[in-house]
Amino acid sequence: MNSRKILKSTFIIMAVSILSRGIGFIRDMLIASSFGTGLYADAYSVAVTIPESLFMIIGLAISTSFLPVLSEQLIKNGKNKMHEFANKVITLLVVISIGVFLISFIFARQIVPFFASGYSGEKLELTIFLTRITMLNLLFLAVNACFSSILQVNEDFIVPSILGLFFNAPMIIYLVFFNGYSIVGLTIANVIGNIARVLVQIPSLIKHGYIYKPDFKFKDERIRKVLLLIAPVIIGAGANSINMMVDIKIAGYLEEGSVAALNYSQKLIVFLNTIITSSILTVTFPLMANSKNSEDKEGFIQYVKKTIIYTMLLLIPIATAAIIYNQDIIKMIYMRNEFTLHSVSLTRLAFLGYLIGLAFYGIRDILNSTLFSMGRTKDTTINGVIGVIANILFNIILSKIFGIIGISIATSSALIITSVLLLSNINRVVSNFNMLELIIKLFKILFASIIMGVILVFINSTFNIVLNIKTIIPITLIGMLIYYIFCMILRINEINEISLLFLKKIRRK
Repeated sequence: MNSRKILKSTFIIMAVSILSRGIGFIRDMLIASSFGTGLYADAYSVAVTIPESLFMIIGLAISTSFLPVLSEQLIKNGKNKMHEFANKVITLLVVISIGVFLISFIFARQIVPFFASGYSGEKLELTIFLTRITMLNLLFLAVNACFSSILQVNEDFIVPSILGLFFNAPMIIYLVFFNGYSIVGLTIANVIGNIARVLVQIPSLIKHGYIYKPDFKFKDERIRKVLLLIAPVIIGAGANSINMMVDIKIAGYLEEGSVAALNYSQKLIVFLNTIITSSILTVTFPLMANSKNSEDKEGFIQYVKKTIIYTMLLLIPIATAAIIYNQDIIKMIYMRNEFTLHSVSLTRLAFLGYLIGLAFYGIRDILNSTLFSMGRTKDTTINGVIGVIANILFNIILSKIFGIIGISIATSSALIITSVLLLSNINRVVSNFNMLELIIKLFKILFASIIMGVILVFINSTFNIVLNIKTIIPITLIGMLIYYIFCMILRINEINEISLLFLKKIRRK
Protein backbone atom coordinates (compact mmCIF):
# COMPACT_ATOMS: atom_id res chain seq x y z
CA MET A 1 0.00 0.00 0.00
CA ASN A 2 1.58 3.32 -1.10
CA SER A 3 1.59 6.61 0.81
CA ARG A 4 -1.51 7.94 -0.98
CA LYS A 5 -3.53 4.83 -0.16
CA ILE A 6 -2.33 4.84 3.45
CA LEU A 7 -3.40 8.48 3.80
CA LYS A 8 -6.73 7.84 2.08
CA SER A 9 -7.56 4.89 4.35
CA THR A 10 -6.34 6.80 7.40
CA PHE A 11 -8.48 9.88 6.73
CA ILE A 12 -11.57 7.76 6.12
CA ILE A 13 -11.02 6.06 9.47
CA MET A 14 -10.16 9.39 11.10
CA ALA A 15 -13.42 10.93 9.85
CA VAL A 16 -15.40 7.98 11.17
CA SER A 17 -13.45 8.07 14.45
CA ILE A 18 -14.18 11.78 14.88
CA LEU A 19 -17.88 11.05 14.42
CA SER A 20 -17.68 8.13 16.85
CA ARG A 21 -15.66 10.05 19.43
CA GLY A 22 -17.87 13.09 18.92
CA ILE A 23 -20.81 10.97 20.03
CA GLY A 24 -18.64 9.97 22.99
CA PHE A 25 -18.23 13.63 23.88
CA ILE A 26 -21.98 14.10 23.79
CA ARG A 27 -22.17 11.23 26.29
CA ASP A 28 -19.50 12.83 28.52
CA MET A 29 -21.20 16.23 28.29
CA LEU A 30 -24.49 14.67 29.40
CA ILE A 31 -22.77 12.84 32.27
CA ALA A 32 -20.93 16.01 33.33
CA SER A 33 -24.15 18.02 33.14
CA SER A 34 -26.07 15.45 35.18
CA PHE A 35 -23.49 14.55 37.83
CA GLY A 36 -20.74 17.24 37.72
CA THR A 37 -17.60 16.31 39.69
CA GLY A 38 -19.28 15.23 42.92
CA LEU A 39 -19.73 11.95 44.80
CA TYR A 40 -21.68 10.12 42.08
CA ALA A 41 -19.28 11.16 39.32
CA ASP A 42 -16.25 10.05 41.36
CA ALA A 43 -17.85 6.66 42.12
CA TYR A 44 -18.84 6.09 38.50
CA SER A 45 -15.40 7.17 37.23
CA VAL A 46 -13.62 4.58 39.36
CA ALA A 47 -16.19 1.83 38.63
CA VAL A 48 -15.83 2.15 34.84
CA THR A 49 -12.07 2.80 35.01
CA ILE A 50 -11.25 -0.53 36.70
CA PRO A 51 -12.46 -2.82 33.86
CA GLU A 52 -11.51 -0.29 31.17
CA SER A 53 -7.96 -0.05 32.52
CA LEU A 54 -7.69 -3.83 32.68
CA PHE A 55 -9.10 -4.04 29.16
CA MET A 56 -6.69 -1.43 27.82
CA ILE A 57 -3.87 -3.60 29.14
CA ILE A 58 -5.39 -6.92 28.02
CA GLY A 59 -6.88 -5.46 24.84
CA LEU A 60 -3.57 -3.98 23.75
CA ALA A 61 -1.88 -7.26 24.62
CA ILE A 62 -4.40 -9.13 22.46
CA SER A 63 -4.18 -6.77 19.49
CA THR A 64 -0.39 -6.47 19.55
CA SER A 65 0.41 -10.16 20.11
CA PHE A 66 -2.66 -11.82 18.57
CA LEU A 67 -2.74 -9.71 15.39
CA PRO A 68 0.83 -10.51 14.16
CA VAL A 69 0.24 -14.25 14.68
CA LEU A 70 -3.10 -13.96 12.84
CA SER A 71 -1.28 -12.22 9.99
CA GLU A 72 1.35 -14.96 9.93
CA GLN A 73 -1.36 -17.66 9.79
CA LEU A 74 -3.18 -15.86 6.98
CA ILE A 75 -0.05 -15.49 4.83
CA LYS A 76 1.37 -18.97 5.48
CA ASN A 77 -1.70 -21.19 5.97
CA GLY A 78 -4.72 -19.31 4.61
CA LYS A 79 -8.01 -18.07 6.11
CA ASN A 80 -9.35 -21.39 7.39
CA LYS A 81 -6.32 -22.05 9.60
CA MET A 82 -6.37 -18.43 10.78
CA HIS A 83 -10.04 -18.76 11.77
CA GLU A 84 -9.38 -22.05 13.55
CA PHE A 85 -6.61 -20.40 15.56
CA ALA A 86 -8.82 -17.37 16.34
CA ASN A 87 -11.55 -19.64 17.76
CA LYS A 88 -9.11 -21.20 20.20
CA VAL A 89 -7.78 -17.85 21.41
CA ILE A 90 -11.26 -16.33 21.83
CA THR A 91 -12.51 -19.39 23.72
CA LEU A 92 -9.51 -19.22 26.05
CA LEU A 93 -10.09 -15.50 26.68
CA VAL A 94 -13.81 -16.07 27.39
CA VAL A 95 -12.92 -18.70 30.00
CA ILE A 96 -10.32 -16.39 31.61
CA SER A 97 -12.69 -13.39 31.54
CA ILE A 98 -15.47 -15.33 33.27
CA GLY A 99 -13.00 -16.41 35.95
CA VAL A 100 -11.75 -12.84 36.47
CA PHE A 101 -15.33 -11.54 36.65
CA LEU A 102 -16.31 -14.06 39.33
CA ILE A 103 -13.21 -13.32 41.41
CA SER A 104 -13.63 -9.54 41.10
CA PHE A 105 -17.35 -9.75 41.90
CA ILE A 106 -16.66 -11.70 45.10
CA PHE A 107 -13.66 -9.62 46.16
CA ALA A 108 -14.85 -6.19 44.94
CA ARG A 109 -14.66 -4.85 48.49
CA GLN A 110 -10.94 -5.65 48.58
CA ILE A 111 -10.21 -4.53 44.99
CA VAL A 112 -11.96 -1.13 44.90
CA PRO A 113 -9.98 0.53 47.74
CA PHE A 114 -6.80 -0.14 45.76
CA PHE A 115 -8.11 2.12 42.96
CA ALA A 116 -10.22 4.46 45.12
CA SER A 117 -7.80 5.56 47.79
CA GLY A 118 -9.38 7.93 50.30
CA TYR A 119 -12.95 6.75 49.57
CA SER A 120 -15.12 5.89 52.58
CA GLY A 121 -18.74 5.62 53.72
CA GLU A 122 -21.45 6.07 51.08
CA LYS A 123 -18.94 6.92 48.37
CA LEU A 124 -17.00 3.67 48.89
CA GLU A 125 -20.14 1.51 49.11
CA LEU A 126 -21.57 3.00 45.91
CA THR A 127 -18.26 2.49 44.07
CA ILE A 128 -18.13 -1.18 45.13
CA PHE A 129 -21.72 -1.76 43.97
CA LEU A 130 -21.12 -0.09 40.59
CA THR A 131 -17.84 -1.97 40.10
CA ARG A 132 -19.63 -5.32 40.50
CA ILE A 133 -21.81 -4.29 37.54
CA THR A 134 -19.03 -2.93 35.30
CA MET A 135 -16.74 -5.95 35.72
CA LEU A 136 -19.10 -7.74 33.30
CA ASN A 137 -17.46 -5.56 30.65
CA LEU A 138 -14.25 -7.62 30.78
CA LEU A 139 -15.87 -10.48 28.87
CA PHE A 140 -17.20 -8.30 26.06
CA LEU A 141 -14.11 -6.11 25.83
CA ALA A 142 -11.83 -9.13 25.34
CA VAL A 143 -14.04 -10.61 22.59
CA ASN A 144 -14.33 -7.17 20.98
CA ALA A 145 -10.52 -6.83 20.78
CA CYS A 146 -10.23 -10.23 19.08
CA PHE A 147 -13.02 -9.56 16.59
CA SER A 148 -11.44 -6.19 15.68
CA SER A 149 -8.03 -7.85 15.13
CA ILE A 150 -9.57 -10.38 12.72
CA LEU A 151 -11.19 -7.59 10.71
CA GLN A 152 -7.99 -5.52 10.63
CA VAL A 153 -5.90 -8.45 9.36
CA ASN A 154 -8.46 -8.71 6.54
CA GLU A 155 -7.81 -4.97 5.95
CA ASP A 156 -11.36 -4.10 6.99
CA PHE A 157 -10.72 -0.93 9.00
CA ILE A 158 -14.08 0.86 8.91
CA VAL A 159 -16.14 -1.36 11.22
CA PRO A 160 -13.61 -1.32 14.12
CA SER A 161 -13.50 2.48 13.89
CA ILE A 162 -17.29 2.95 14.34
CA LEU A 163 -17.69 0.75 17.41
CA GLY A 164 -17.80 3.81 19.67
CA LEU A 165 -21.14 4.79 18.12
CA PHE A 166 -22.76 1.59 19.33
CA PHE A 167 -21.02 1.75 22.72
CA ASN A 168 -22.20 5.30 23.45
CA ALA A 169 -25.75 5.03 22.10
CA PRO A 170 -27.32 3.19 25.12
CA MET A 171 -25.89 5.73 27.59
CA ILE A 172 -27.02 8.73 25.54
CA ILE A 173 -30.50 7.25 25.09
CA TYR A 174 -30.72 6.59 28.83
CA LEU A 175 -29.64 10.12 29.83
CA VAL A 176 -31.84 11.87 27.26
CA PHE A 177 -35.05 9.86 27.30
CA PHE A 178 -35.35 8.34 30.78
CA ASN A 179 -36.59 10.74 33.43
CA GLY A 180 -35.34 10.28 36.98
CA TYR A 181 -32.09 8.67 35.79
CA SER A 182 -29.60 7.42 38.36
CA ILE A 183 -25.90 6.55 38.34
CA VAL A 184 -26.84 2.85 38.59
CA GLY A 185 -28.93 3.06 35.40
CA LEU A 186 -26.05 4.79 33.62
CA THR A 187 -23.68 2.01 34.69
CA ILE A 188 -26.03 -0.66 33.31
CA ALA A 189 -26.26 1.31 30.03
CA ASN A 190 -22.44 1.26 29.92
CA VAL A 191 -22.47 -2.57 30.02
CA ILE A 192 -25.17 -2.73 27.31
CA GLY A 193 -22.96 -0.51 25.14
CA ASN A 194 -20.06 -2.96 25.42
CA ILE A 195 -22.34 -5.84 24.40
CA ALA A 196 -23.47 -3.81 21.36
CA ARG A 197 -19.82 -3.33 20.30
CA VAL A 198 -19.38 -7.09 20.00
CA LEU A 199 -22.67 -7.79 18.22
CA VAL A 200 -22.23 -5.14 15.53
CA GLN A 201 -19.00 -6.77 14.24
CA ILE A 202 -20.60 -10.17 13.58
CA PRO A 203 -22.09 -9.35 10.09
CA SER A 204 -18.67 -8.11 8.84
CA LEU A 205 -16.91 -11.16 10.27
CA ILE A 206 -19.39 -13.45 8.49
CA LYS A 207 -18.76 -11.50 5.26
CA HIS A 208 -15.05 -12.38 5.59
CA GLY A 209 -15.95 -16.03 6.17
CA TYR A 210 -15.50 -16.10 9.93
CA ILE A 211 -18.04 -17.61 12.35
CA TYR A 212 -17.06 -18.10 15.97
CA LYS A 213 -17.14 -21.72 17.14
CA PRO A 214 -15.99 -22.57 20.69
CA ASP A 215 -12.77 -24.61 20.61
CA PHE A 216 -11.34 -25.86 23.89
CA LYS A 217 -8.26 -27.53 22.37
CA PHE A 218 -5.82 -25.12 23.97
CA LYS A 219 -2.76 -27.33 23.48
CA ASP A 220 -1.51 -25.48 20.42
CA GLU A 221 1.94 -24.09 19.66
CA ARG A 222 0.39 -20.92 18.21
CA ILE A 223 -1.47 -20.19 21.47
CA ARG A 224 1.74 -20.77 23.38
CA LYS A 225 3.42 -18.23 21.09
CA VAL A 226 0.72 -15.64 21.82
CA LEU A 227 0.82 -16.31 25.58
CA LEU A 228 4.61 -15.89 25.63
CA LEU A 229 4.16 -12.49 23.95
CA ILE A 230 1.29 -11.32 26.16
CA ALA A 231 3.20 -10.95 29.47
CA PRO A 232 5.78 -8.45 28.15
CA VAL A 233 3.13 -6.78 25.99
CA ILE A 234 0.93 -6.18 29.06
CA ILE A 235 3.80 -4.31 30.70
CA GLY A 236 4.94 -2.48 27.57
CA ALA A 237 1.63 -1.58 25.91
CA GLY A 238 -0.28 -1.43 29.17
CA ALA A 239 1.91 1.28 30.67
CA ASN A 240 -0.68 3.92 29.81
CA SER A 241 -3.45 2.02 31.60
CA ILE A 242 -1.25 1.40 34.63
CA ASN A 243 -0.33 5.09 34.69
CA MET A 244 -4.02 6.05 34.52
CA MET A 245 -4.74 3.78 37.50
CA VAL A 246 -1.84 5.35 39.40
CA ASP A 247 -3.17 8.84 38.59
CA ILE A 248 -6.64 7.98 39.90
CA LYS A 249 -5.26 6.34 43.05
CA ILE A 250 -3.17 9.41 43.90
CA ALA A 251 -6.07 11.75 43.02
CA GLY A 252 -8.22 9.93 45.59
CA TYR A 253 -6.20 11.69 48.31
CA LEU A 254 -6.90 15.15 46.86
CA GLU A 255 -10.09 17.20 47.16
CA GLU A 256 -13.45 15.69 46.16
CA GLY A 257 -13.99 15.86 42.42
CA SER A 258 -10.31 15.33 41.54
CA VAL A 259 -10.87 11.77 40.29
CA ALA A 260 -13.77 12.87 38.06
CA ALA A 261 -11.74 15.87 36.79
CA LEU A 262 -8.85 13.58 35.83
CA ASN A 263 -11.30 11.21 34.16
CA TYR A 264 -12.88 14.01 32.07
CA SER A 265 -9.47 15.36 31.01
CA GLN A 266 -8.15 11.87 30.21
CA LYS A 267 -11.15 11.31 27.93
CA LEU A 268 -10.20 14.43 25.97
CA ILE A 269 -6.61 13.21 25.63
CA VAL A 270 -7.75 9.73 24.62
CA PHE A 271 -10.06 11.34 22.04
CA LEU A 272 -7.24 13.36 20.48
CA ASN A 273 -4.80 10.44 20.54
CA THR A 274 -7.39 8.00 19.18
CA ILE A 275 -8.55 10.05 16.20
CA ILE A 276 -4.92 10.59 15.14
CA THR A 277 -2.60 7.83 16.37
CA SER A 278 -5.12 4.99 16.51
CA SER A 279 -6.56 5.90 13.10
CA ILE A 280 -3.11 5.79 11.51
CA LEU A 281 -2.00 2.66 13.40
CA THR A 282 -5.25 0.88 12.48
CA VAL A 283 -4.07 1.06 8.86
CA THR A 284 -0.29 0.77 9.24
CA PHE A 285 0.14 -1.82 12.03
CA PRO A 286 -1.34 -4.72 9.99
CA LEU A 287 0.78 -3.50 7.05
CA MET A 288 3.89 -3.51 9.27
CA ALA A 289 3.08 -7.05 10.41
CA ASN A 290 2.46 -8.20 6.82
CA SER A 291 5.71 -6.57 5.60
CA LYS A 292 7.64 -8.20 8.44
CA ASN A 293 6.16 -11.64 7.69
CA SER A 294 6.88 -11.15 3.97
CA GLU A 295 10.48 -10.08 4.79
CA ASP A 296 10.00 -6.71 3.06
CA LYS A 297 12.54 -4.75 5.16
CA GLU A 298 12.44 -1.57 3.10
CA GLY A 299 8.64 -1.49 3.13
CA PHE A 300 8.65 -2.08 6.90
CA ILE A 301 10.98 0.89 7.55
CA GLN A 302 8.89 3.15 5.31
CA TYR A 303 5.68 2.23 7.15
CA VAL A 304 7.31 3.00 10.51
CA LYS A 305 8.65 6.38 9.39
CA LYS A 306 5.47 7.47 7.64
CA THR A 307 3.39 6.47 10.68
CA ILE A 308 5.54 8.59 13.03
CA ILE A 309 5.68 11.63 10.73
CA TYR A 310 1.98 11.66 9.83
CA THR A 311 1.04 11.30 13.49
CA MET A 312 3.33 14.09 14.69
CA LEU A 313 2.30 16.31 11.79
CA LEU A 314 -1.21 16.28 13.25
CA LEU A 315 -0.73 15.79 17.01
CA ILE A 316 1.89 18.49 17.71
CA PRO A 317 -0.13 21.45 16.31
CA ILE A 318 -3.30 20.12 17.97
CA ALA A 319 -1.52 19.96 21.34
CA THR A 320 -0.13 23.48 20.84
CA ALA A 321 -3.56 24.95 20.08
CA ALA A 322 -5.20 23.02 22.95
CA ILE A 323 -2.64 24.39 25.44
CA ILE A 324 -3.51 27.94 24.35
CA TYR A 325 -7.28 27.38 24.58
CA ASN A 326 -7.36 24.78 27.39
CA GLN A 327 -9.82 26.64 29.64
CA ASP A 328 -12.12 27.61 26.77
CA ILE A 329 -12.18 24.00 25.56
CA ILE A 330 -13.21 22.66 28.99
CA LYS A 331 -15.92 25.33 29.35
CA MET A 332 -17.26 24.72 25.85
CA ILE A 333 -17.44 20.93 26.24
CA TYR A 334 -18.39 20.37 29.87
CA MET A 335 -19.62 23.52 31.63
CA ARG A 336 -23.37 23.30 32.25
CA ASN A 337 -25.74 22.47 35.13
CA GLU A 338 -23.79 20.49 37.78
CA PHE A 339 -20.44 21.15 36.07
CA THR A 340 -19.54 24.44 37.73
CA LEU A 341 -16.63 26.91 37.43
CA HIS A 342 -14.89 24.96 40.18
CA SER A 343 -15.24 21.79 38.08
CA VAL A 344 -13.80 23.70 35.08
CA SER A 345 -10.84 24.86 37.18
CA LEU A 346 -9.99 21.32 38.33
CA THR A 347 -10.45 19.73 34.90
CA ARG A 348 -8.50 22.35 32.92
CA LEU A 349 -5.48 21.94 35.22
CA ALA A 350 -5.46 18.18 34.70
CA PHE A 351 -5.99 18.65 30.95
CA LEU A 352 -3.13 21.14 30.66
CA GLY A 353 -0.68 18.73 32.31
CA TYR A 354 -1.69 15.86 30.01
CA LEU A 355 -1.40 18.06 26.89
CA ILE A 356 2.33 18.48 27.50
CA GLY A 357 2.76 14.78 26.73
CA LEU A 358 0.09 14.40 24.01
CA ALA A 359 2.57 13.95 21.14
CA PHE A 360 4.51 11.42 23.21
CA TYR A 361 1.37 9.29 23.62
CA GLY A 362 1.50 8.92 19.84
CA ILE A 363 5.25 8.24 19.65
CA ARG A 364 5.07 5.64 22.43
CA ASP A 365 2.12 3.78 20.88
CA ILE A 366 3.72 3.73 17.42
CA LEU A 367 7.13 2.55 18.63
CA ASN A 368 5.64 -0.07 20.94
CA SER A 369 3.64 -1.45 18.00
CA THR A 370 6.78 -1.40 15.82
CA LEU A 371 8.82 -3.33 18.36
CA PHE A 372 5.96 -5.79 18.94
CA SER A 373 5.74 -6.51 15.22
CA MET A 374 9.49 -7.22 15.30
CA GLY A 375 9.18 -9.53 18.30
CA ARG A 376 11.27 -7.16 20.47
CA THR A 377 9.05 -7.62 23.52
CA LYS A 378 11.97 -7.42 25.95
CA ASP A 379 12.63 -3.80 24.95
CA THR A 380 8.98 -2.78 25.37
CA THR A 381 8.81 -4.53 28.74
CA ILE A 382 11.87 -2.78 30.14
CA ASN A 383 10.73 0.63 28.88
CA GLY A 384 7.21 0.06 30.16
CA VAL A 385 8.51 -0.77 33.65
CA ILE A 386 10.78 2.31 33.65
CA GLY A 387 7.82 4.48 32.55
CA VAL A 388 5.51 3.16 35.28
CA ILE A 389 8.17 3.57 38.00
CA ALA A 390 8.90 7.12 36.79
CA ASN A 391 5.18 7.96 36.81
CA ILE A 392 4.71 6.66 40.36
CA LEU A 393 7.70 8.63 41.67
CA PHE A 394 6.75 11.83 39.82
CA ASN A 395 3.12 11.45 40.95
CA ILE A 396 4.04 11.19 44.62
CA ILE A 397 6.37 14.20 44.46
CA LEU A 398 4.47 16.55 42.10
CA SER A 399 0.96 15.91 43.49
CA LYS A 400 2.14 17.12 46.90
CA ILE A 401 3.60 20.30 45.38
CA PHE A 402 1.14 21.17 42.58
CA GLY A 403 -2.00 19.13 43.33
CA ILE A 404 -4.02 17.79 40.40
CA ILE A 405 -1.86 19.37 37.67
CA GLY A 406 1.15 17.69 39.28
CA ILE A 407 -0.47 14.30 38.63
CA SER A 408 -0.97 14.93 34.91
CA ILE A 409 2.49 16.51 34.51
CA ALA A 410 3.95 13.40 36.16
CA THR A 411 2.29 11.19 33.55
CA SER A 412 3.52 13.41 30.70
CA SER A 413 7.07 13.36 32.10
CA ALA A 414 7.03 9.55 32.30
CA LEU A 415 5.75 9.42 28.69
CA ILE A 416 8.63 11.59 27.48
CA ILE A 417 11.17 9.32 29.18
CA THR A 418 9.56 6.18 27.72
CA SER A 419 9.38 7.66 24.21
CA VAL A 420 13.06 8.68 24.20
CA LEU A 421 14.06 5.18 25.32
CA LEU A 422 11.90 3.57 22.62
CA LEU A 423 13.40 5.81 19.92
CA SER A 424 16.84 4.73 21.09
CA ASN A 425 15.78 1.07 20.84
CA ILE A 426 14.41 1.52 17.31
CA ASN A 427 17.57 3.28 16.16
CA ARG A 428 19.65 0.42 17.55
CA VAL A 429 17.70 -2.55 16.14
CA VAL A 430 16.39 -1.22 12.79
CA SER A 431 19.13 -0.89 10.19
CA ASN A 432 18.97 2.04 7.74
CA PHE A 433 16.40 3.80 9.92
CA ASN A 434 18.19 7.20 9.68
CA MET A 435 17.15 8.63 13.04
CA LEU A 436 18.75 12.02 12.37
CA GLU A 437 16.50 12.68 9.38
CA LEU A 438 13.43 11.81 11.46
CA ILE A 439 14.47 14.03 14.40
CA ILE A 440 15.13 17.00 12.09
CA LYS A 441 11.66 16.59 10.58
CA LEU A 442 10.04 16.39 14.02
CA PHE A 443 11.81 19.60 15.11
CA LYS A 444 10.57 21.33 11.96
CA ILE A 445 7.00 20.27 12.82
CA LEU A 446 7.46 21.54 16.40
CA PHE A 447 8.83 24.88 15.16
CA ALA A 448 5.92 25.36 12.71
CA SER A 449 3.48 24.56 15.54
CA ILE A 450 5.10 27.04 17.93
CA ILE A 451 4.98 29.81 15.30
CA MET A 452 1.30 29.02 14.73
CA GLY A 453 0.70 29.21 18.49
CA VAL A 454 2.50 32.56 18.87
CA ILE A 455 0.48 34.09 16.00
CA LEU A 456 -2.79 32.77 17.45
CA VAL A 457 -1.98 34.26 20.88
CA PHE A 458 -1.20 37.61 19.21
CA ILE A 459 -4.51 37.52 17.27
CA ASN A 460 -6.45 36.59 20.40
CA SER A 461 -4.92 39.34 22.53
CA THR A 462 -5.36 41.95 19.78
CA PHE A 463 -9.01 41.19 19.01
CA ASN A 464 -10.04 39.76 22.44
CA ILE A 465 -11.20 36.48 20.86
CA VAL A 466 -12.58 33.73 23.10
CA LEU A 467 -12.91 30.17 21.78
CA ASN A 468 -16.58 29.13 21.67
CA ILE A 469 -19.10 27.49 19.32
CA LYS A 470 -19.18 30.60 17.08
CA THR A 471 -15.43 31.20 16.84
CA ILE A 472 -14.03 27.65 16.82
CA ILE A 473 -14.30 27.15 13.04
CA PRO A 474 -12.65 30.45 11.95
CA ILE A 475 -9.90 30.09 14.59
CA THR A 476 -9.25 26.51 13.49
CA LEU A 477 -9.05 27.52 9.82
CA ILE A 478 -6.68 30.41 10.61
CA GLY A 479 -4.46 28.11 12.67
CA MET A 480 -4.42 25.45 9.92
CA LEU A 481 -3.49 28.04 7.28
CA ILE A 482 -0.63 29.46 9.37
CA TYR A 483 0.65 25.95 10.15
CA TYR A 484 0.43 24.85 6.51
CA ILE A 485 2.35 27.91 5.28
CA PHE A 486 5.22 27.34 7.72
CA CYS A 487 5.32 23.61 6.96
CA MET A 488 5.72 24.52 3.28
CA ILE A 489 8.45 27.06 4.09
CA LEU A 490 10.28 24.42 6.16
CA ARG A 491 9.86 21.86 3.32
CA ILE A 492 8.02 19.21 5.28
CA ASN A 493 7.09 17.07 2.26
CA GLU A 494 4.44 15.01 4.04
CA ILE A 495 2.20 18.10 4.28
CA ASN A 496 2.12 18.08 0.47
CA GLU A 497 0.98 14.46 0.43
CA ILE A 498 -1.91 15.33 2.75
CA SER A 499 -2.88 18.50 0.87
CA LEU A 500 -2.73 16.75 -2.53
CA LEU A 501 -5.11 14.08 -1.25
CA PHE A 502 -7.61 16.78 -0.22
CA LEU A 503 -7.19 18.69 -3.51
CA LYS A 504 -7.84 15.53 -5.51
CA LYS A 505 -11.04 14.93 -3.54
CA ILE A 506 -12.18 18.53 -4.11
CA ARG A 507 -11.49 18.30 -7.87
CA ARG A 508 -13.49 15.07 -8.14
CA LYS A 509 -16.44 16.71 -6.43
